[in-house]
Amino acid sequence: MAARMTARMTARMTARMTARTAVGTLAGLFPFVRIGSGPAPLAVLPGMALTSDAPRGLAVAAYARGFATLARGRTLLIVERPGGLPAGTSTADIAGEYAAVLDAELGRYDVVGLSTGGVIAQHLALSRPGAVRRLALVVAGARLAEPGRAILHRWLDLAAAQRWRDLHGDLAACTVDGPVLRAIARTALRLTGRPPTPTEAADFATTVRAVLAHDTTAALAGLRVPALVLGGELDPFFPAAALAATAAAVPDGRLEVFAGRGHGVPKQRAGRMQRVVAEFLDAPG
Repeated sequence: MAARMTARMTARMTARMTARTAVGTLAGLFPFVRIGSGPAPLAVLPGMALTSDAPRGLAVAAYARGFATLARGRTLLIVERPGGLPAGTSTADIAGEYAAVLDAELGRYDVVGLSTGGVIAQHLALSRPGAVRRLALVVAGARLAEPGRAILHRWLDLAAAQRWRDLHGDLAACTVDGPVLRAIARTALRLTGRPPTPTEAADFATTVRAVLAHDTTAALAGLRVPALVLGGELDPFFPAAALAATAAAVPDGRLEVFAGRGHGVPKQRAGRMQRVVAEFLDAPG
C-alpha cells in the first residue's frame, strides 16, 4: 500500500513538474530545459554525451522527474554545452561561454555541476563570484583519478576507431553502479545510440581532452563561494580521496560521500542526492 501511494505521489509530482517545463536554446548555442517557476534560479550543467540531440518528449519528462526535489521553490535551467568547440578548448574556455549566457539569463544564481558539468562549473564559480552564489559539485572534483583517466583514454581510442556502439555502451555503463545495471545500460545504448555527426565526434574528443587536462587543485583556494562536493566512494573518476581533496582545497567546502557507491549516484541515489544539495543551497549565509 505504501509503495503504491509513493508511486502515485511521484507520478503526480512528475506530471506537475512536466507541465511547468520548457525547452529552447540560449544565445542560439546552448540547448536547455527549464523546470519550475520558483524565485531562486539554479543552473544545472550536465555530464558528458557523445551526441547532442535537443531534449524533448521522454527526455524532458525524465529531467522533470529526476530534478523534482531541487525544482521546489526554484527555476532550474539545465543547460547543455554548445557545439562546434575549437580544437584545444579547455574546461575554463567552456565555462567562459557558459558565463556570458547564464549571467544574462539568471542574474545571480546557484550552480549544480554533474560529472563533466561539475568540472566546468568550478571555473564558472572561480571566474564569476559576483554571479554564482553557491556551487554544488556532484560526482566531480578538482582532478581525475588515475582509473578515470584510463577510461577517458579508452574513450578517445574508441572514438578514433569510430567504434560508436562500443563507445555508447561504455558511456552508459559508467553512469550506473553494479554489474547487472552496467550490463543492461551497455546493451541498451549499444543498440539505440546513433553515430555522432562529424561535429559531435570532434566536440566529444575535444571535451574529453579538456577534462583530462583539468586540474583546479591550486586554483580552488581562491574560490569565494560556498561549495558542496558530493559523490560516490568507489567512483573511478572521482573517488572518496579525490572528493575529499577537492573539498579541502575550498575555503568554505563541504563534503558528502555516499559509501559503497560509484559514478551512478545522480541516477541511483537521485532522491538523497537532491535532498543533500537542496539543504546546502537553502542553508543560511
